[in-house]
Amino acid sequence: MRIEARNIEFSYKGNKVLSGLDFSADSGDVVAVLGPNGVGKSTLFRCMLGFLKPQKGAVLIDGVDIRKMSSAEAARRIAYIPQSVSPVFNYTVLDTVLMGVTNRLGLFQSPRPKDVAKAVDVLNSLGIAHLKHRGCGQISGGERQLALLARALVQEAGVLIMDEPTSNLDYGNSWRVMERISALAGGGYTVFFSTHDPNQAFLHAGRVLVIKEGKVLAFGTPRETLTEELLSDLYNINVSLRSVPYGGGSITVSIPHG
Repeated sequence: MRIEARNIEFSYKGNKVLSGLDFSADSGDVVAVLGPNGVGKSTLFRCMLGFLKPQKGAVLIDGVDIRKMSSAEAARRIAYIPQSVSPVFNYTVLDTVLMGVTNRLGLFQSPRPKDVAKAVDVLNSLGIAHLKHRGCGQISGGERQLALLARALVQEAGVLIMDEPTSNLDYGNSWRVMERISALAGGGYTVFFSTHDPNQAFLHAGRVLVIKEGKVLAFGTPRETLTEELLSDLYNINVSLRSVPYGGGSITVSIPHG
């Protein structure tokens, strides 16, 4: 599924947050969105999801402006995975995942047996089916993030948008979640995720969208785009890049220093 941003501009109370953003991604692409706090990454995601309407420009999914879609139509094309937080209500993992099918149900309909079977299959694929009857407040942050990912997969949207999916996770769970994201792209999903860690982009993204002061600073492959100069300027800290052995080849890593 193809998603395009064309000359996106957005302002809050006269304060311009996004200015002239242009980019696109297709099925199988994983795009890491980098930038310091306050540059508009979350605002961009809300525009891409149709939650906010840009003052100029448009977000197109397979050529259709998302503003022309109903909420249910948009939900069948694009799914959102928020940061993992402690839930207000202790819904079971299975019930949480089944919330992803609501875009296909009538007003008073309950999930059907085939919806439940689909949810269990997705939980199995993510390795957390044994948690299906546990409350989401009683599992780890990494397991909860996988449950949110399962909810998005049950939604059957072709585009996944993830807002700092590993921000509250430990090292092991961060790796597991990112590995799942890479696998989903291999299955044809179009994935955007925001991150503050350039190494996640080097390891897991095919392309990187760098935003500074509400504008696209760079868009391309991590190896071509994330230079020492760009990262040092972006985060106002000295950064060195090194090539290290990885998986029979090599991978670039970023190292901040004084």
